[in-house]
Amino acid sequence: MNSNFYLPRKLSNNNDLFTEDALLNTSKFVVILAEPGAGKTVLMESIAQKLDTIVLTANRFKHSPLREENSPLVIDAFDELAKVDPSGIYALLSKAELSKPTHVYLSSRSSEWGNANNVAFKEFFGCEPFIARLCEFTESEQKLIFENYSPEESFLNFRSEVSKFDLQDLLPNPQFLKLFADAYIESNRHFPDKKSIFSLAVERLAKEANLGTSRTTNTLSTSKKIDLSSEVFAKLLLAGSDGVCISESTEERMYPALEALFIHQQPNSSILATRLFKPGDCVDHHRPAHKIVAEYCAADYLTKRVVDPSDSLNLAKCLPIIAPNSAVRDELRGLLGWMASLGDKSTQEQIIELDPYAVLANGDPSQLFSSSKKLLISKLVEIETTDPYFRRSDLWRRFSVAGFFTGETIEDIRPLLKTKSDGHLRNLILELLMGSSAASLLRDELRHLLLTPEESQSTRTLAMRCLLEVSDYDHLGDLGVLIFEATSISLTLSAKIIEKLLPSSISHDHIAAFLRVCAHLYPDTEYRERTVGSRYFIKNLISELNLETTEVLLDKLTEGLVCTCKKKSFECSCRNGISKIIGSLLDRYFELSAPPFDSIRIWGWVENLNFINQHGANQSIAVSTLQENIRLRYEIIAYVFSSLTDSDEIFQTKLHHFDLYAHSGLTLTEKDYRFIIDLAFEINNPRLWASFIAHHKFYRVISDRGPDTLRSHMREQANIKPTFMREWAKSNRVAISHAREYDTYRLLRSRKFKRHKIREKISTHEILNT
Repeated sequence: MNSNFYLPRKLSNNNDLFTEDALLNTSKFVVILAEPGAGKTVLMESIAQKLDTIVLTANRFKHSPLREENSPLVIDAFDELAKVDPSGIYALLSKAELSKPTHVYLSSRSSEWGNANNVAFKEFFGCEPFIARLCEFTESEQKLIFENYSPEESFLNFRSEVSKFDLQDLLPNPQFLKLFADAYIESNRHFPDKKSIFSLAVERLAKEANLGTSRTTNTLSTSKKIDLSSEVFAKLLLAGSDGVCISESTEERMYPALEALFIHQQPNSSILATRLFKPGDCVDHHRPAHKIVAEYCAADYLTKRVVDPSDSLNLAKCLPIIAPNSAVRDELRGLLGWMASLGDKSTQEQIIELDPYAVLANGDPSQLFSSSKKLLISKLVEIETTDPYFRRSDLWRRFSVAGFFTGETIEDIRPLLKTKSDGHLRNLILELLMGSSAASLLRDELRHLLLTPEESQSTRTLAMRCLLEVSDYDHLGDLGVLIFEATSISLTLSAKIIEKLLPSSISHDHIAAFLRVCAHLYPDTEYRERTVGSRYFIKNLISELNLETTEVLLDKLTEGLVCTCKKKSFECSCRNGISKIIGSLLDRYFELSAPPFDSIRIWGWVENLNFINQHGANQSIAVSTLQENIRLRYEIIAYVFSSLTDSDEIFQTKLHHFDLYAHSGLTLTEKDYRFIIDLAFEINNPRLWASFIAHHKFYRVISDRGPDTLRSHMREQANIKPTFMREWAKSNRVAISHAREYDTYRLLRSRKFKRHKIREKISTHEILNT
């Protein structure tokens, strides 16, 4: 494993994406939000390096001396700041303001940062922070992380095993990915359940020593190391501390001495040599490897003691610390969720009564008793009644509840899906159903949500994703209803269904019908739309098509394509949408195919297209290919113009099929004129030749004057064939006549002529008066 391996991150603000460098250039006051384990700490280290400073945790910054003025502040783990004191954020920001920082970069769990924090930030720094969310790792990036972390293992096999427990949605989180990789290896590449995944991951972390810390001679068994570490984690979490220290000289509020955490037994520092801990900010400081690890281990330690009848510790003594005044400390919701998963029935019920969403969003809800699951659902319904938007900024977080939905809980879920609600609960249930086998038991309810136009786009999308995971579901019936609805939302959903059914489970006629309906989404005139990317789903679908399907769709969509509005090219709007869709299909065709091309077939595709504006070669691979592939270009031109002998027909062909409103790849150039002229001379077509005559440029500026090579070339050709000479002479006579008429017009319009007429009028008036 390469310990220096790092993938630069991307961040988002609304629909805008930023690299790390772009973010630094965008704002000096930034709050970075992400879910637990998403890589906030490593990102903050990267940002600190770019700003030439160090990272401080929020707890450490709050309790450390004032920093040097006029230097950047990079503060990690704002969410881990102990919130017993409601003024904690004000104390933090006040101290930050006193140091007069050049930059302020904070990181936090998304669920622990809200509008109130933005207001507080503005009070101290005069502006609201720029909120940036950490983008998830793509599957290819997950593969790179996994292969660096476990180079001898197969990522595909690992992902397949993780998917069996509906945990694949957690793999974009790098900490989860590494934990699952450890558990995967420890379980001999087979997982029993989610709880065992974390158990095996912790066992593997305890087995491997941290080479960065000193070893002790008094070694412990793996299980003993886990027990001691779990006790340490529990006490650190409850106290709101960051880690432990092993030297009295470095002991402080956020890093208590390791031996001070144990009363009845002698601590053993060998636990610090495991991967359950990582080095802190200084040599003698050590922190949990990650809060997710600490939460699981601490919950395991506390629940074992709570359920032990001989132990004096019970849940009633824990809850006042975890949830003072029945308000759960935000930084301990993960601990509370795992305690419910690992505890007995009584523990589960008490914790669910206290914070049901924490139980659902953390730990392993599949471990709950059936009665506890039913209680959890009913408590969530109660919460939504009083607080419909109970998820708040945690709305976008993804987590797994594999095994939570059973035959018993399904009957409690069913009425919730049938009841229309603007709150968060129904969409939360739909999110959790995605990928679950339980979705097949709710197909009627899910289908109703998908096909109801009055439902929100997010609800319909979630219902569709659930149905796409049902293996024996017939999607074609839904597809017909959605296409018939013909709204932007229904067509977006249709595109996702078609993508799922490609390539063999859906006919070309279905796709062609879908694309014809999509053509109506394009505006009749070119104007700047307020909604950006509303039709991106069309291009996204086209990018999934194979070459055969693309060719068939081009044939079907261009067959019989003509202007129906009977207007001029620059006024025609009846082909705008279908032309853009065919243009995208042409891009896909040239992306997948290779020369030589069938020029006649391609001409049939582009012949009757009409576009409002032009695209450059850098915007379209079809434009680039038609401009740069000379053989294809000249074959098309020869095919179109060779048989034309009527001057007006030639002019109309050039105007409608090779000019401003035609496909940009076929706009004629000077080299094309030379080719057509030589072609016409070779096939003895004087009318075609005359239609492209290079006329004498009477009004060229002095700097452009000189021999006209094309005109000279045509004069030589005219000298060879009398019929061409007659066209040449006729064209010159017409050109000279037009030039004389134009000169006369210019003279009449000239200022000199106007002055002469005025003077003449004055003289006539004077003569008459005398």
